[in-house]
Amino acid sequence: MISETVIDVRYPDCDPMGIVHHAVYPVWYEIARMDYFEKLGFGYSAMHERGIDPPMVDLHVMYKSPVRYPGTVTVRTRATYTAPKKLRLHYETYYNGALVNACDTFHIWTGPDGRSLDMEAALPEVYKKLAAAVEEE
Repeated sequence: MISETVIDVRYPDCDPMGIVHHAVYPVWYEIARMDYFEKLGFGYSAMHERGIDPPMVDLHVMYKSPVRYPGTVTVRTRATYTAPKKLRLHYETYYNGALVNACDTFHIWTGPDGRSLDMEAALPEVYKKLAAAVEEE
């Protein structure tokens, strides 16, 4: 499953040269990740009701070319790896039809106590959906 999320480029996201600041991209990934899980059928509100979170423990970003204000970007998100306690997501950011940024994030599932959670045991129906949605690179 690949999720596409369209995000408006805001003027406050830019540096004095009118280029989107590098620190904005992780915010876009969070928006895209929330959209991905919603489309998967296990949105953030459902996660939080159960005390489940996928905190990010690693982030790798490659900036290819700048994004400028005004405009929109499209972030394509897909899961590239899952295990009962782990998840890796890949993001590609497009601006004016061109790939301008790529990123991988790694997450650990945690439960209400903040400790590592086995999603396959805790929510097998959600884990099956996530495993079926994986798009390997």
